[in-house]
Amino acid sequence: MTRAAAAPVLLALALRLVPILVADRVVVDIERYQRVGRHLLDVSPNPYETKRLYPYPPLWAPFEAGAEWLSRHGLGSFAIDVKLPVLFADLLIVLALVAAGRAGRAPPAAAWIYAVHPVSILVTGFHGQFDSIALLFVLLATGALARGRRDGSALFLAAAIGTKSFPVLLVPFLAFAGAASWGKAMRYAFLATAPVALLLLPFAIADLPALRRELLAYSGIADFGWTGFLRGVTWLATGDLARSEARFWPVASAASKVLFLAAWSALVLATRRGWLAFTPAQAGLATFVAFNVFYGALSAQYLLWVVPLAVLWPGRALVSHAAAATAGLVGFYLFLAPGVLRPEPLAGASALWAGRLWVVGTGATLVVSVAWLAGLLREGRAAAGEATT
Repeated sequence: MTRAAAAPVLLALALRLVPILVADRVVVDIERYQRVGRHLLDVSPNPYETKRLYPYPPLWAPFEAGAEWLSRHGLGSFAIDVKLPVLFADLLIVLALVAAGRAGRAPPAAAWIYAVHPVSILVTGFHGQFDSIALLFVLLATGALARGRRDGSALFLAAAIGTKSFPVLLVPFLAFAGAASWGKAMRYAFLATAPVALLLLPFAIADLPALRRELLAYSGIADFGWTGFLRGVTWLATGDLARSEARFWPVASAASKVLFLAAWSALVLATRRGWLAFTPAQAGLATFVAFNVFYGALSAQYLLWVVPLAVLWPGRALVSHAAAATAGLVGFYLFLAPGVLRPEPLAGASALWAGRLWVVGTGATLVVSVAWLAGLLREGRAAAGEATT
């Protein structure tokens, strides 16, 4: 590693390692990870036999079991050990951005921007959610495709989907990238999805109802997005804070799915017809921003999805999103996720102000995302117009 590459990586390491060590608490999602890890070590190697604890593809489960095994043998604490793979993924994202900058696919500042990005620091260092592992593979998939390595790109995307399911949304965009024929697109789609199907097959054979329940029953959490904002505004108006689970928002949950699937389908159609011209990375960014706009039940970590791709084109939208999302996340963690940022929950006026910060940040993130999506669509239309002239 050269000195130029090491500098942003070391900065990213310092900015994330400190909160990992300071926020050494088994709370919120970390507590769920530990319960799954204990199940894997003591009960069954099937994470889908747990109830409402593992709504992910299989690749994350070994990290939960490994962190629990290490903590049992006195090798660190669970809360630290389970975050280390996520930290490693963030550092690899920085390295991937350095490489993209050298290849001319990203500005030289991209790696530095991600290294200091507050949403990444909050989600990785404090919260401990592992979306950055999937996002690393998404970044590698788009980079490989830009270099003409379609099979490698598809396998990177398979690793992303096998970690968290949301990158499956990118399959049609990446499969048909570069005006690929149907045959090439089908090969790409097969390589991106078949490995995940093979990973899931043993669990489907062992207990198909459990696999279906855990993977398909989860519909998000109304902490962010337009449903989260509605929940927050209702709390400010009435003093009554509704539960966040999707089952308490049946109409909004159904509307979220319909709205996003319609928007995603329109995006796929527009790119296939040539009405929008996007690179694979731009298509991924537009997809994730659209998800933030139309899907109402967003968990806190979903706000990270746009960041690794967005730093490829830093600008006002990225800065505005960082400010709004950071405000929303800080307010959310202090108000609704005690233990993530500080050991003790807030009370009284402090809790009230934290709640207000969450609502304002959630609304601001939504507004920024709408404007961002509109800008991306304008750019895609302009590029498509240039391509036809």
